Amino acid sequence: MAPCGLGLGHITRSDPIARELARRGVEVVFSTYGDGIDYARKMKLRLMETVPIYIWVRQDGTVDFKSIATRSGLSLGVRTFLRQVLAEIRNIKRFKPDLVFSDSRASTLVAARLLGVPTILMLNQYRVNMIRKPSSTSLSISDHIFFLIANLAWIFFRTLLQGLWSLSDIILIPDFPPPYTVSLGNLAIPKRHIRKVRLVGPVVKTKPSQISYTLDKIRRRLGLVDSKPLVYVAVSGPQIERRYLAHILEDSITNYTLDCQVVMSKGEPSGSEEAERRGNILAFDWLQERSQYEVLKACDLVVSRAGHGIIMKAMTFGKPMILIPIPDHTEQYGNAKRAVLLGFAKILDQDKVNPDNLMEIMNQVLESEELRETAGQISGFSERLDTVNDITRLILSQIRQEVRTTLSTVIGD
Repeated sequence: MAPCGLGLGHITRSDPIARELARRGVEVVFSTYGDGIDYARKMKLRLMETVPIYIWVRQDGTVDFKSIATRSGLSLGVRTFLRQVLAEIRNIKRFKPDLVFSDSRASTLVAARLLGVPTILMLNQYRVNMIRKPSSTSLSISDHIFFLIANLAWIFFRTLLQGLWSLSDIILIPDFPPPYTVSLGNLAIPKRHIRKVRLVGPVVKTKPSQISYTLDKIRRRLGLVDSKPLVYVAVSGPQIERRYLAHILEDSITNYTLDCQVVMSKGEPSGSEEAERRGNILAFDWLQERSQYEVLKACDLVVSRAGHGIIMKAMTFGKPMILIPIPDHTEQYGNAKRAVLLGFAKILDQDKVNPDNLMEIMNQVLESEELRETAGQISGFSERLDTVNDITRLILSQIRQEVRTTLSTVIGD
């Protein structure tokens, strides 16, 4: 299994599939980098490290497109990609898998294809877009020219990337079926590849019905009161982006008198699992998986980035959301706008996060019967899905098919 290591969303949705495969007797090893390594070590997953790929960002988490172009330009970017392909070839040769499962990793697909190993790709963004210009700054004439050229160049790279995605034998989209599909704007898949595509549903390990504790009991276990609304601040994303968001949210919440209670997870796998009370916030560097789902069940509102993984979890648990997309992150803004259109979320831009704005939008969402009802309807819909088992059966079927093909070839020879 080769999940993207930028942030935790990819490896956390690969993990439950790996555990179900292991329960059925399949040996699984992870190949990842960056944040994925911290998570794999935390969860004691079998791990082989690979070459990291990074996206340049500023200290406030905004994507630094000019640095990406100047420091990670064409030649350096291609060399890094090729180094990752070579590392994946070494990892595949070392482990000798019957099947390679990639979560948004093109290099792994290339390596597996070169070695003749069957592949399954999971991703929620087939069409990767680039912004026309940054939203937070006024541009000079030279900057306008730069972004014009960059967008023209990106058309070529996007087409190339889509060609690499198509190397996979099967493409899984871990999103809700219609009418609740969130990543709709990122799934412009050419008709010639549609036969490979399976819309499998969100990969969420635990559903509300699988948690036996009552809401009151969950709150008491955390030392919270039953009478006040509970807000779950779930910080996620790559390291710089999530740490900046945790900082500004913590400042905004602790400097305001709230008529609600807040549990914050900072999404740091290497951090402490002990809670720390900071004013109005019960803060965790890392919230254990079981506790994450319990808080999701007990809370009245989720505040988070607009990553696909946390949105899938909130929808599964029927929770309205306040989404704070990474600035100029086209996928996250696409997710956030779709969540608003579906009727269970509101957007708060990062540059507008301050005590007054945050409290105003929190009160709006907590008081909205319409948002709660829509979120509840989606949660009811999700109970009919069995995504982890469906994906596991598909993987096992693909492995058995490959084994039969190999045996047939050997016997024929």
